[in-house]
Amino acid sequence: MSPLVRVVALLVMLGGTAAPAWAQSALEIMQTHRARQSARDEEERVLMKLVDRGGGVKQRTLARYLLRGRDDRDKILVRFLAPRDVEGTAVLTWEGRDGQDEQWLYLPALKRTKRIGASDKKNKFMGTEFTSDDLRPEAVALHRYTLAAEETLDGQPCWVIEAVPATERLAEEAAYGKRRLWVRKDSFAIVKREFYDRRGALEKVQLDRGLAPVTGTIWRPAEVEMANRQNGNRTILVIESRRVDAGLPENFFTEAELMRGGS
Repeated sequence: MSPLVRVVALLVMLGGTAAPAWAQSALEIMQTHRARQSARDEEERVLMKLVDRGGGVKQRTLARYLLRGRDDRDKILVRFLAPRDVEGTAVLTWEGRDGQDEQWLYLPALKRTKRIGASDKKNKFMGTEFTSDDLRPEAVALHRYTLAAEETLDGQPCWVIEAVPATERLAEEAAYGKRRLWVRKDSFAIVKREFYDRRGALEKVQLDRGLAPVTGTIWRPAEVEMANRQNGNRTILVIESRRVDAGLPENFFTEAELMRGGS
C-alpha cells in the first residue's frame, strides 16, 4: 500500500469513528431545546378559536401563566376570561416527578376547586383539541427520543425527532403512542408536532406560526394551530399579548390564588 493510500485510509477511518462524537443525539437536541426555550416566568393573553369540521367557529379568551421552579419543574395556570359560560374557570398544574403532576380545576359556579386525576390528562382540555399535556413545555425527562430524519420546513432546516414515553407506566398514562417533533436547527424551537394514537395512526398535527425571538434565546409563535386529522376539528390560539420574565411570584400559583382569581 502506498503512503498516499495509507493516509487516505487513515483519514476515512478517523472520520468514521469521530463522526458520532460530533453529531448531537436526539436527547441532546431536546435538552438544548428545553434550556434555550425556557423562561423563568411567562404570561400570555390568548384568543382561542374552536373550529368544527363544518367551519363553525366559537371564540374564547384566556390568560396563561407559567413559572419555572428552582427544581426545573413548571407551574402553569390557565384562566378563561370570556365568554360568560366559561368566564372564571381555571386550571392549575404543578409538574411533578416522573409525570405525577398535581392539577386543580376551579369552577366559579360552584365556587370551589377539585383535583384532576392523572387519567384526565389524556382528555381534551375544555373542549379543545389540546390535552393539558399539549399546553405545557416539553417534559424531556419523561420521554425517549430518536433522531428520525432531517428536513427543511418553510425554508428552515429542522431535525425530525420521534418521542415515546420513557417507561411502561408513562406509556399507559399517555394520550399518544408517539409524537414526531420538527426542531429548527437555528433556534432549537419546535415548529411542528405530529401526534399518533396507540394504533400508530396520525391523530393530530400542531403548527407553530410566526415564530420570532422574544428575549435572549427564547423564541415564541404568534399563532398555534392544532388540527385533528381524525375528526376534522381545529383549535387555533392567537397570542394577543405576551410578557416574559416579568417577575411572577410563586404564591400566584396556589390553590388559594386559583379561587381568589375567580371570585
